[in-house]
Amino acid sequence: MSFVLVTCQPGVEAALKDDVARDRPGLRLAFSRPGVVTFKSDDEVSAEVERPSPWARVWARSLGRAVDAEAALAALPADARRLHVFARDPETAGAADAIAAAVAALRAVDDARFAPGVVAEAGELCADVVVAPGEPWLVGVHRHGRGRSPHPGGALPVEVPPDAPSRAYAKLEEAIAWAGLAVAAGQVAVEIGSAPGGAAHALVRRGVEVWGVDPGQMDPAVLALVGPGGARVHHLAETLASVRWEALPRAVDWLLADVNLAPPVLLHGLARLVPAWRRRLRGAVLTLKMNDVAMRRGVPTWLARVAALGFTDVQLTHLPSNRQELCVIARP
Repeated sequence: MSFVLVTCQPGVEAALKDDVARDRPGLRLAFSRPGVVTFKSDDEVSAEVERPSPWARVWARSLGRAVDAEAALAALPADARRLHVFARDPETAGAADAIAAAVAALRAVDDARFAPGVVAEAGELCADVVVAPGEPWLVGVHRHGRGRSPHPGGALPVEVPPDAPSRAYAKLEEAIAWAGLAVAAGQVAVEIGSAPGGAAHALVRRGVEVWGVDPGQMDPAVLALVGPGGARVHHLAETLASVRWEALPRAVDWLLADVNLAPPVLLHGLARLVPAWRRRLRGAVLTLKMNDVAMRRGVPTWLARVAALGFTDVQLTHLPSNRQELCVIARP
């Protein structure tokens, strides 16, 4: 019998378990704590294990528990040279100290075993060591590749400036980093649900011209911001339902949407706008609100509707700054 080790944002374990029970019947619940769930399988689990749910932050072959560095190193394969040590719940008091102590202990026993630095490269075998103050470590191994963060614990380090008006800044920057989006100066973006302006702030700083659609007020500092090449934010005080496509740019590189609408309502509204932009559109970053079980279980339908807008590469993930929501990144 083999096991799969899965970590997630504390609080979304129920959604993750529901996905696995529905879509991966070969995996059976073994262990669960805030921020981590393990599943047992009758089949052999490899380091290339498939992501069991978009709510999963890290997914790996589980190698069991370890009470100290020697036990952890004995469990790990010799070719797992990228060391990822991270907390089960980063918000727990003492989590940072527990990480530092585990890294120091592992490297003290066999520092030459691990490559310098923590950022994984494609194809590397990564050693996952999950720590929590006062608990044994959980040890796993995964192969880094597309759809995974290269940082320990699935983190996506983003520096948010103090004048950013909302967490939408972090969400967008995390989406760009996770998917490697080629967002560049001189491009044009339309953002549905732009107030108060966190994502627009991030885009203008990159030199992207933004048309923000939202009946709410934008932060005056965001509207006054001028980015590279003279990039600015243009605010249309409209809803998704009321905005006319004639009021928006004819050529758009990026579509963003983060509004308090159920996914079917959001996607119905976007279907009215997207056809006019297909010739140039490079991609979309859409936030889907997962406020109840019905919305979560409808994810395959929502992704099919995104694809029907003209996107052939549709990815889904739960970003570090997401709450009860998932991020769709779609490209032609």
